Amino acid sequence: GYGGQYRTALLNQLVRSRAQTGPPAHQVNTYLHLAGSVGADTTDAQLTSCSRRAKAVSSQLMIGLCPGADYGPAKRWLPDRFGAVAVSLAGRLDVHWLLFGKSADAEIGAIIAGEIGAACTNLIGKTSLDDLMRELQRCSVLLTNDTGTMHLAALLGVPVVALFGSTEPRLTGPLGAGHRIIRHQVECSPCFLRECPIDFRCMKAISADEVVQAVADSIAEERAGAR
Repeated sequence: GYGGQYRTALLNQLVRSRAQTGPPAHQVNTYLHLAGSVGADTTDAQLTSCSRRAKAVSSQLMIGLCPGADYGPAKRWLPDRFGAVAVSLAGRLDVHWLLFGKSADAEIGAIIAGEIGAACTNLIGKTSLDDLMRELQRCSVLLTNDTGTMHLAALLGVPVVALFGSTEPRLTGPLGAGHRIIRHQVECSPCFLRECPIDFRCMKAISADEVVQAVADSIAEERAGAR
């Protein structure tokens, strides 16, 4: 593994990091370099999305929502705005929302689920990894912060609308085509901090209206591709 962050003494095979030149490279390249150093063939490293299972025959649109983020609150958009987006889209489309996350996100999930009402199934803290993969494949799009669920959805071929604040989408954004990233560059971003020490300006700059539009555009694109 790579040294640093108090783990060097625990490693039996230390891998030297590659020198970084030019624009930031996605973090997946860091892991590919690590895999290659122990013999893995990384020459064909293009992302191939897993096949999505056929959706149940239904006229109702399913949208996933992942409002948490393990790294810290600096990566989490405001719960009331997630709720506003969900309510707005529910008023325009025959949509049902699926909420995803860990048990630690239960409080956020309860707030959002309360705002959406009957057009929502709150699965936060209730899914195994297999469950999560199965439920994601029911979704036409996933609205999320910068999360592991975001990457899983991208791998499964589910279009993602990802909201970025303290982190850098060029480093940890969803891989593949058809995804939308919303990010407002402010003077202190990306800071990579777990908690914002000032006013959370990067995430507050993201409006509910622009997220509604991004999700609607993603749905329209996904439907057009399915014809």
